[in-house]
Amino acid sequence: MTRRFTRRKLLSTAATALAAPTILSGSASAFAMDDRVEPTTGLNTRHRPGVDSEILATMEPGTVGEIMNGPENKDGYTWWGIHWLEDNIWGWSVERYLTPAGGGGSGADFTWPITGYITSPYGARPGHYAVDFGNDGIIGTPIYAARDGVVDIRSFESGGCGNYLKIGHENGYQTMYCHLNSFDVSQGQNVSRGQKIGGMGDTGNSTGPHLHFTIEQNQTHRSIPGSDGQNVTAGEAIPKDYSGI
Repeated sequence: MTRRFTRRKLLSTAATALAAPTILSGSASAFAMDDRVEPTTGLNTRHRPGVDSEILATMEPGTVGEIMNGPENKDGYTWWGIHWLEDNIWGWSVERYLTPAGGGGSGADFTWPITGYITSPYGARPGHYAVDFGNDGIIGTPIYAARDGVVDIRSFESGGCGNYLKIGHENGYQTMYCHLNSFDVSQGQNVSRGQKIGGMGDTGNSTGPHLHFTIEQNQTHRSIPGSDGQNVTAGEAIPKDYSGI
């Protein structure tokens, strides 16, 4: 029986070990070992390189994998051995239909942390490496974790963020949520994507009730897409047109 997933369709779970043919040395290829990639279309991942090899799954755009082997030339295509991270599936896929992860699409690596609208986009002014959200000034509007993680910091900063949280995520990512009116989580607590972590407020150096939200990777800010006045819905995917995701 075929099992269906949100972003990909698992066709077989019997053979998930990655076959390992000889790596071609000196090949000119678009990718390298440990690169993170995603499909540009529905893409089969197979037990071995070759169009006749058993299909293990069909990976859809937004599904992130890490290159673990290759390249291998077979049947006129360049193949890479990929570990598809979320489903823990190992297989071989054709290079032609791969793109660097974060190059586009709407896979839910991060999701909007609030239902409201953007009041100040990323980079709207010098030094504003964040997105600000409002919701008609409603104090206590629910704020949600943008991804699974651990609460690294729950604190107060009088001259800046006011009540704020920092949540650590896999692969060096960290999200920050500023100017909160209340906390719903504790420092050191594990949280899930979409879990309520606090309420929108007006604490710290704030111009009015809003949420100041950032994404960093290894202490480097990542651009977050969105335009002034754009409506967002908590739990919906943040479009992946920024680097590093």
